Amino acid sequence: MYSESENEERPRTISDLTKPRHATQQTAIGPTRSCGSLEKHELLFLVLTILGLAATLGLTIYRLTSVEKTTADFTFALVLIINTVACLIFVVHGLMRERPYEVAIFIIADVIVLIYCIVNYAEKPRWDNPTEHAVKLVRLILVVVVSVIVVPLAVYILVSFYQSRNLIFRTVGANAELQDMCDLTFFNEALLKLDFQLELSMVVLVMNNGTKLITEDIIVLSVGTVFVLVWATLGYLSMRFESKVLVIIFLLLWWCEPAYIIYKMVDVAQQLHNKHEDPTPEDANLVPAAAIACGIAACLVHSLVLMVTWKVWGNFGNGLKEKVYGQPGTDDSRHVVEEETRS
Repeated sequence: MYSESENEERPRTISDLTKPRHATQQTAIGPTRSCGSLEKHELLFLVLTILGLAATLGLTIYRLTSVEKTTADFTFALVLIINTVACLIFVVHGLMRERPYEVAIFIIADVIVLIYCIVNYAEKPRWDNPTEHAVKLVRLILVVVVSVIVVPLAVYILVSFYQSRNLIFRTVGANAELQDMCDLTFFNEALLKLDFQLELSMVVLVMNNGTKLITEDIIVLSVGTVFVLVWATLGYLSMRFESKVLVIIFLLLWWCEPAYIIYKMVDVAQQLHNKHEDPTPEDANLVPAAAIACGIAACLVHSLVLMVTWKVWGNFGNGLKEKVYGQPGTDDSRHVVEEETRS
């Protein structure tokens, strides 16, 4: 045994170098950090973000109940609720599982929410409605104050996670090739969440006149929302269980979402063109324009999911699911894990 002074002078051993920096626990979704392992700046980031997003969500829900359902404000309030909930998921999951890509998505989403709140407050302020003006102002101040603090913290955490790969190291070991495979899988999981978020936003933005939908739209949007959820779940399960059958089904169904998005973008563009010819309120063009922008982003992310999933498929059978999810492996993957353990 070494005394305290001897411990300071003794040479570092392999056990010292591989000692976990953070405590982790195996859960149903894979290795996850415990709450006690959070550092002070991470805990500050988590608490401030949750409080800020919860307050923003509450104000937006209040705003949702106080505006007419046929206005652009109602549609954008729904989109803001979707993105606020998505931000909460990205923050908690990204921090507790050390996912730099999900932290990056949160940063982008937070900036988008900030821009929306600024534009929504600055555009045609209605001084004849003090309550509405006060809600917009409080929400704007809240988002600005929280963003000024949490965005720099998020950038610092993002860089720290990306450079250190601590949780990936504790999950798959020191094999750099296996670490890259694990990182690619985590990247694809983040893309699947982002793809689902964008599709839900698109569903809301293509609604005609708020909640006034024709029967065809109701059927298509209801089925479409369920389809996207099932498709994203299928993609996750195909990676978790390394199932080639699920991947093939996942890839064969890939074209359905972009086909629908492109169809709605063309339809929305035609509506936008017709509105330019008719005397309509200025804010009537905001929703179609936002729908087109969201559709373009959704198609880009959806295409990226296709390319990354194809690469992840090529990594099946290398022992990743055994180490990340604790799933039983095939003979080939068990052989890889045994060789990795011996080395």
